[in-house]
Amino acid sequence: MCPACDVSLSVHLHPERLLCHLCGHAEDISLECKNCHGTTLKKVGVGTQHIEESLKKSFSKATIFRFDTDSTNTKIGKQEALQRLSEADIIIGTKMLTTGFDLSDIGLIGVILLEQELSYPQYNIEEKLYTSLKQLFGRGERKGQSTDIVVQTFVPENPLVKQIIEGNYKSFFMDTLKERREFNYPPFTEMATLDYRDMSREKSLQFQTLLHNKLKTLFANEECSIILNSIPFKKNNQFHTTIILKAPNIRNILQARESEILRNSKLSVIFS
Repeated sequence: MCPACDVSLSVHLHPERLLCHLCGHAEDISLECKNCHGTTLKKVGVGTQHIEESLKKSFSKATIFRFDTDSTNTKIGKQEALQRLSEADIIIGTKMLTTGFDLSDIGLIGVILLEQELSYPQYNIEEKLYTSLKQLFGRGERKGQSTDIVVQTFVPENPLVKQIIEGNYKSFFMDTLKERREFNYPPFTEMATLDYRDMSREKSLQFQTLLHNKLKTLFANEECSIILNSIPFKKNNQFHTTIILKAPNIRNILQARESEILRNSKLSVIFS
């Protein structure tokens, strides 16, 4: 686990290290487990670097370019990346590739582990995934090109996966609207997340409790749902606690009580 965040570290091969994708913390790969001191450790998982290593073995003569945050973390790196994109036979990338790049002569687009995106606890994650994939597939349809598309997944029977593969936007749209109406998500209401952060876990929880009680008093006569997330999330050595508000006019409600609620510099508001 990352010492500064509540996420696990990811294995990177070049250079070989463990890296946190939230705060950037890096450390050497240990040959011994810190808990049980066992030494039979294995590197598992699928990342862009692992995919690159495998492709080099299968296509030794091809020009392969890996396009991710590691290869484009500086201004010079981004400029070099754009040049190498146009020269590559095979491009490996993350969601960064779905927008903003004018790629041509694409013969094949492959998507690996489609279901990984669905694990994020967001009400609109399926919409984001559908949109990203439509944009990606559209890369191969531009300029009248003919492009084959391959999707790899361990959940081929998932309704969303089927709708994406079949290009059935109408079915996806109707299913999504039905679900959001049932659980009172946008566009049937407005949502706001109040995020408080503090270096102390106890202080973050205390503030959340005080804010929750104040909101219940202030919104007693409002049509507003107040949802408390009682488990703090650690990111970059700060503990984040959140409260979600749902109401048809939550923006107006918060603006009318801004001086009473939003005066703390450690408190941020995210609308969705």
